[in-house]
Amino acid sequence: MSDLYVYCNGRTGGSGSATSKHPQSAMAPKVTTNRNMNWLIHELYTRKDFALCKKLIDRQLTINYDKEFLYYTKGRILRDEDKSTDAINCFQQAILANKKNSQNYKELAKTLFAMGRFKQALEVFLKAETLLERPDHEVYHHIGELFYRSFGQPKAGLAEAKEYLKQSIMCGKHVDSYKILAEIYIEEGDNLKAIEMIESCLQISQDDVALMTQIGILYLKINEYQRAFEKLLDAIAIDDKCTTALLALGSILQSKNDIDGALNKYKRISNLPDEGSEVWSNIGLCFFKKQKYIAAISCLKKAIWVAPLNFNALYNLGLILVTAQQYVSAFQTLAAAISLRPDNAECYMLLGTCLRHLNDAGNAYLSLEKSTMLPDAIKNPLIYLNFALYCYEIGKPDQSVSYLANFLEMTQHISVHREYLKMADRLNAALSSSVTTGQGLLLPSVAVEAQHRAATATVDMTASTSNNEDETTPEDTATSSGIRNEGTDVASTASIDDGQQGNE
Repeated sequence: MSDLYVYCNGRTGGSGSATSKHPQSAMAPKVTTNRNMNWLIHELYTRKDFALCKKLIDRQLTINYDKEFLYYTKGRILRDEDKSTDAINCFQQAILANKKNSQNYKELAKTLFAMGRFKQALEVFLKAETLLERPDHEVYHHIGELFYRSFGQPKAGLAEAKEYLKQSIMCGKHVDSYKILAEIYIEEGDNLKAIEMIESCLQISQDDVALMTQIGILYLKINEYQRAFEKLLDAIAIDDKCTTALLALGSILQSKNDIDGALNKYKRISNLPDEGSEVWSNIGLCFFKKQKYIAAISCLKKAIWVAPLNFNALYNLGLILVTAQQYVSAFQTLAAAISLRPDNAECYMLLGTCLRHLNDAGNAYLSLEKSTMLPDAIKNPLIYLNFALYCYEIGKPDQSVSYLANFLEMTQHISVHREYLKMADRLNAALSSSVTTGQGLLLPSVAVEAQHRAATATVDMTASTSNNEDETTPEDTATSSGIRNEGTDVASTASIDDGQQGNE
């Protein structure tokens, strides 16, 4: 009985002499090398079988068949193998084969972008945009990012970047485009738009801890504390070692006077790469709230050791040293803080307090006067109250009346604690009744206490509508920590601002 062989194409073959003797050779497919093998090259590339794919491409190039696709694919393989220079040569050969294909320009631009040659990458991306037959989100995204980073086009700004990034989003939901748009809106101060962009990101990438932390901090900036708390808790639920989220949660609890809860969050922070100074500063303020001054001073000194140019840590340490009546150390710390920010009015106010207790009345007067002349003074009416009290103490009632009037005028728009209003009433009564010098000595002791607390009391920069203001003591607001954007990268970036400096 003769054997019947069935070939892959369905043909059947009878038993011949050659076939019966060598059935395997008869069944072997005949490979022709002069036909289009693009489909096989594409399949090998998608399987990441780069070695075999390159061999097949090199063989096909010798036949001079469809060189554009062959150079295009070989360039992508070489780029994936970190051979960027060779990849650029291949893409240039593909462009020479077809100068109207936008994909060749796009891949060349992406390679240049990966090599850091941003100006050249932008030029090629713009060329690819002119050849697009349909919208391409990658082209729009890269052009928008390059405009945002100000590479190659110094006249292009955020407006051009936003337009291209919005076009990229219209082509589809892409996380990178949303992130850069959020950064742009944060720089413009439009936190609501930034939150909208990050919310869109979270719909695509729901487990991104960095995005959850960033949106939590943004919610804090618009005073949405409950939503901020929820987002930060979600971030910690995914990564319980997230330093930024723990730091932000601790700051929220600290501002709500939950000192033990805040310390518990800070204790869970295992690594302190960049935020170590802020953590130690906030921990120091927690101990200050508990009136453990030695522990507070130790923590703040640790914060300054980690970051010697951290103004907030210097300011808070100076504040605690004044409260602990260590005036010489406080003077040195506040002088260092003033060297970093010469226009900070509250530092001069505390410095004047130190000089007063060091019996340097002349320099104390100059320091307190300087605090009222700086632009920051209009943010804190207590600066004027302190100087008015000190002017009364040293026998300058005319100046005292003037600065007391400034304080009372500011309290019409900025809410302060009722204790300071009572203090102002006492000073007003003393000035009105023209008390004798002996009786007037009762007020300076009050002035010293006011100077101590003025730097720690939180001043609401908007008209107060709270009904429980009178139930909050100055000490309750002394250690509140705010979230403050330092102007760095998204992801950034955000950092925790300590103490009273959250009102800046």
